[in-house]
Order: sequence, then C-alpha cells, then structure tokens
Amino acid sequence: MEKETKVIEQIREKKIENKEEENKTLFVEREKFVGKDEKEYWSYAVKGKVRGRDVKVDFAPKDKGGYEPLDIVFDVQPRAELVMGEETMKDKDGNITKYTTYKVKTIDENGVVYECGVKPARDSDKALLFMLINTMGIDKK
Repeated sequence: MEKETKVIEQIREKKIENKEEENKTLFVEREKFVGKDEKEYWSYAVKGKVRGRDVKVDFAPKDKGGYEPLDIVFDVQPRAELVMGEETMKDKDGNITKYTTYKVKTIDENGVVYECGVKPARDSDKALLFMLINTMGIDKK
C-alpha cells in the first residue's frame, strides 16, 4: 500500500503541474467482483459526477487477449490514467474516418511506462464518458 501511494505521488509530480490539471485527469480504477460462477474477476471503470448523479463508465480491453496486459498495467497500482487520442483511417475508396482511441497508463517506481488499449464497454458507457468529459471541461485530444 505504501509503495502504491509513493508511485501515485511520483506520477502526480511528473504529470500534473497544478491542482486544476489534476481535476481534469480521468483515472480508470480496477475493482474486484464475484461473477455468477462465483469466481473473482476485475472490472475497470472511470467514476465521476454528471448533473449531480454518480456515474460509472465501464471499460474493457480492446480484444479478448487484452486482460493479461491490463493486469500488468494495474500491477503497479489500482488506478491508471485514461489517455485518449484522435486517429484517422482511410478505406479502400479513400474515405477518411476519424475515431477516438483509449488506453490506460501507469508508471512504476523506476519510471517505466506501462500502457494497454481499452474501449468503453458499451455505447452507453461511451455516452456517459463524453458527458463526464464535457462536465469536467476536458479537451479529449
């Protein structure tokens, strides 16, 4: 626990210049839950408030094999910074489509960066995420 706290502080020192920026950073938290089969699993979510309501935006790995790298990212601490970016792709007809990318990122005590691609679990999670971003005044780029 003490090691996790130390790592969190190091991240804050490196990434956050002031309190205003900290309030505009989204963090994905990992929580344990018990499934219907009585096995323990991990869930990944961003929590916040939209119009006075508590909201939870669930995330999943980009593919089925993504749980192992996610576990490695969260080995450092129980929360990771959500990093969003914009990318484009071109189809065979030359049409360009813009889309948002998501990844979680942690930094260990040695300064090594661990990242893994994620995606909002459902369309409703994507809607809640963008409501949360708008409420917090975050530039998603």
